[in-house]
Amino acid sequence: MENRENFKSRIGFIMTSAGCAIGLGNVWRFPFITGKYGGAAFVLFYLVFLVLLGLPIMVAEFAVGRASGKSAVRSFHALEKPGSKFHLYGYFAA
Repeated sequence: MENRENFKSRIGFIMTSAGCAIGLGNVWRFPFITGKYGGAAFVLFYLVFLVLLGLPIMVAEFAVGRASGKSAVRSFHALEKPGSKFHLYGYFAA
């Protein structure tokens, strides 16, 4: 079985955890503040479009990553056909 990657240092783990916590705080605070000041309809449309657009993109990114087993940019190099410019999307996405 192939070994999985892990954090190289403690500070890397702490910074990643802090980034996730800050992002999660924004996800919870944004709908609350928007609804408090009369923007609940916007939040409804935001969530609908988040599911309609974000979910397929997330699934596609997971599929590309799992199929190649490489980093975000290198995965497109591994999966493209010879002579294709598909790898440029990896740089754009990153």
